[in-house]
Amino acid sequence: MNSRTQVIVLDVWDPARGGLEFYAESLLDALRLQGAPCRVVCGERRAELDVDCEELGGRGPEFYRRLDRRGQRDGEQLLHFRHPGALPGVFLPLGGLLAAALDARRKAEPAYLRPFKRLARSLDARTRCYLGREQSFFTQAQPGLVLASSTLTAAEVNRRYPDFEGRVEVTGLPVDADHFSLPSESDRLQAREALQLGPDSLVLLWLGHDPVRKGLAVARRVLRRLRLRRLDARLVCAGHGTRRIHGKEPGLVGLGQRSDVLRLLHAGDLLFLPSLEDNLSFVVLEALATGLPCVTSAQNGAASFLSEPELGRVLQDPKDVAEADRLVLVSLTKGMLAADLRQRRRQAVAPCFAPAHFARVLELLEPRPR
Repeated sequence: MNSRTQVIVLDVWDPARGGLEFYAESLLDALRLQGAPCRVVCGERRAELDVDCEELGGRGPEFYRRLDRRGQRDGEQLLHFRHPGALPGVFLPLGGLLAAALDARRKAEPAYLRPFKRLARSLDARTRCYLGREQSFFTQAQPGLVLASSTLTAAEVNRRYPDFEGRVEVTGLPVDADHFSLPSESDRLQAREALQLGPDSLVLLWLGHDPVRKGLAVARRVLRRLRLRRLDARLVCAGHGTRRIHGKEPGLVGLGQRSDVLRLLHAGDLLFLPSLEDNLSFVVLEALATGLPCVTSAQNGAASFLSEPELGRVLQDPKDVAEADRLVLVSLTKGMLAADLRQRRRQAVAPCFAPAHFARVLELLEPRPR
């Protein structure tokens, strides 16, 4: 590793939040193991750190204003996880571009509400700030490096910013292969018992924090179709706010935010994410590592791992309930959880296992020799 200090920039340092924050902590660990000088710059620290941490204070746009005033110091390389602005460095848009996420939300809104929603967003100072910072990174005088987690995000960068002179590299996301293991039949039954799910129920999993982007409405409509066939189907939902929908209709289970994702994956028959826009669903990679079949949309970067029907199915139109219903039924047929098929799904995501992933990322953080 080169002698530059790698500076991880996050508004809030809180790995317990999972997702992007947890990834930042994992990258920090990989940098330390490599012997690279590193530090964290944040607005607020909510967890202990074994490296130097510079708390700038401020929340939201105020933190980023303070970051701009701080700037990039000699010998540093800034690693931006959100809203990078015009400061040089590396941008890791793990959740995709903000502009793309907002576009997906617009498409999901009822047509009569779109003008009002568009006006509200245009007047929202926070949204304007974040969109402006994202655009500034791609139009700055010193082009940076983008580490995109999927080919979808890389293509979106090229489409929106064709004059961007920096590099765009696709790195994927890391999967903990030791933790996300193949379950035995005993593991599966124990997981179901802990979640109060019957041994013979058809368990569809919907895991996420954004019900609009990740297609929860379509998943619920497919559940109704399954139960109209008198199938003992359950749609088990976990993520922010899902506890509120628990029991709202037959077969709907809302668990709220959970830390035991492995138990959920071991209990399930299928992961179902008909996403409207999803850079790369981490949970799809984790599900495949446990051998679970998946149905997701072509708008999810993780669809690239479902290259064969036995691995999972790809829904071309995430709003097509009839086609989603058909793909789910096919994926629930007998034998889809056979040991050999589980092993094939796990092998499909082997390149994403954490050691290989972080070795690739650390290699890209080194400057190319001239």
